[in-house]
Amino acid sequence: MDYRWWQQRRARRRTPASAVDVPAQAIYAAMVKEVLAPGFREMGLKGSGSRYSWASQTCWALMNLQKSAYSDAVEVQFTVNLLVANKQQWEAARSQRTYLPERPSAGTIYGEPAAQERIGMVRPDRADKWWRIHPEVDLAAVTTNVLNDIREFALPWLRRQVESRGGAG
Repeated sequence: MDYRWWQQRRARRRTPASAVDVPAQAIYAAMVKEVLAPGFREMGLKGSGSRYSWASQTCWALMNLQKSAYSDAVEVQFTVNLLVANKQQWEAARSQRTYLPERPSAGTIYGEPAAQERIGMVRPDRADKWWRIHPEVDLAAVTTNVLNDIREFALPWLRRQVESRGGAG
């Protein structure tokens, strides 16, 4: 895999918000609030901002939007993290590993008893996937792509994981 883009991204100077007309962070926030969050709710997810859950009595079935640490005023990159953990198994793990929180977060790596993936790993191409938001991007194309990936790949993965962990959706 060619990682030159990553090295170039890390070496790029950050641009302050005052240097651009509309910061990418503002575009991203509006996109999440006005398009993605309502779309996620139409698919049966609950939540807002960057955290969402799919209803299950027996499992935590969670999704979050993760912004890249290298996002700045010019560009925001983001991906989607998924997590499913049986609630009883989670509580048992917490009794052994007292540092575990009461409720897991899809953006934190825990290992068992949680099943976790990024959106790209549940797609057929199994390649890490990050969307890019910047002033020139076609937001309609990005939001359509994100919502399609959630509908076609993330939700089925969440359902399969809940079922395989003894839960009902």
